[in-house]
Amino acid sequence: MHRKPWASPGVAAVAALALLAPAGQAAAQSFQIEPAGAVLQGQPVTIRLAAVAPGADVEISAERRFGRPPLLYASSARFVADPNGEVNLATAIPVEGSYEGADAAGLFWSMTPSDRTPPETWRRGEVRLTARIDGIVVAEGSTQLIGGLAEVMTEAVPGFPSATLYRLPGRTPRPVVVVLHGADGGTGASERFGPKLASLGYAVVGLPYYSPDWGEHAPPKAIAELPGSFIDIRIDQIAELREWLRTRPEVDAERIALFGGSKGAEFALIAASKYPWLTSVVAIAPSDLVWEGWGLETIEAEGVRSSFSFEGRPLPFMPYVGFVDGLLAGPGADLLKIHEDGRAAHPEREADARIRIEDFPGPVMLVAGDADSEWKSGQMARNLAAARDVTGLDTTLLVYPDAGHDVSGDGWAPTIVGLDRGGGSASANARAQIDAWPQILAFLKRTLTPH
Repeated sequence: MHRKPWASPGVAAVAALALLAPAGQAAAQSFQIEPAGAVLQGQPVTIRLAAVAPGADVEISAERRFGRPPLLYASSARFVADPNGEVNLATAIPVEGSYEGADAAGLFWSMTPSDRTPPETWRRGEVRLTARIDGIVVAEGSTQLIGGLAEVMTEAVPGFPSATLYRLPGRTPRPVVVVLHGADGGTGASERFGPKLASLGYAVVGLPYYSPDWGEHAPPKAIAELPGSFIDIRIDQIAELREWLRTRPEVDAERIALFGGSKGAEFALIAASKYPWLTSVVAIAPSDLVWEGWGLETIEAEGVRSSFSFEGRPLPFMPYVGFVDGLLAGPGADLLKIHEDGRAAHPEREADARIRIEDFPGPVMLVAGDADSEWKSGQMARNLAAARDVTGLDTTLLVYPDAGHDVSGDGWAPTIVGLDRGGGSASANARAQIDAWPQILAFLKRTLTPH
């Protein structure tokens, strides 16, 4: 069955207000930002500009240090103050600007890189707001979106290179969320989602399993101990991780969810089809098939290696068509065509390569976009859901028609990043993220909380 999505309750959030009103005015214009305090990014922030003249033409701009290395990102929009002399970003529709339609997060996700150098004094995640009327600054304010609470603890997971356990202090056993990265490899997904989910009360394991190695003419391999080719990645390491988790009194190893995006979603779904003891799975931009592996070993031998293995054996896979040509094309490679041509050329291999997610009895959440330009995650998510629907398994399916590959965020960070590769649009991807993120949190809470 498909469960009806619902919204999760928010946690704390951030704020500051600002002044700068003309002398002698009865009430100074100011930003009113709620709730106060540092905001865990992804939690709603309410921003109102108050005490301006009704009908006033107001420009509100936002700036933030963002990315690695950090650049200054900026956005702006013009509004007409309502009859109460306010501009509420949750309800006000811009006359013009970097986004369209009423959107509380619009100034946040619609930011694009600016030519200005970001001041080093700005805090990480700080968003500075400025209101102008007739070009004159009338109010300034700021809010800080944090990736995790300061008290989140981290420790290395022995036996798993660069894996990290994130958790809050205390010995109360916490349910586990294992974060699995996509094809870029490394620790980026762990660092992005580990502190955030740990701040919400989970014991989170960021589990890197691949670190790209394209030889001497490419950037150096980041994690020496991990496979440098995406070939025969071991699904079994999930069971080995469970055994280590069982030794830790601070975690509840009987409640383990997998959280993966793209190739990480492929990994998570395969693992769930093999291990019924897993509690639940969140698969973002997923695949319904095991795909061909890649690496230096395959450049002259396309179609011979699998992405994943289980119990020492490569899993049956769907070959690509044109992958090496795609490598030579660099960032301009048509990944969608490579996948779709492979699937079309090898229909006889689909049954064996299919991920049997219907073999997993626990709840599954699938999030995807139909405008995905890396692979058809929207259709593949529907295929996965349909296989589970036959026996009425607990499945939540969210497919956004205009969104691309990047639906794994929370909608409060700039979404211009990665559009050229993943598809969709900044607005469609942001609004998919804003809709999906609270539902993902609600799904994790529902499935990992003891009855």
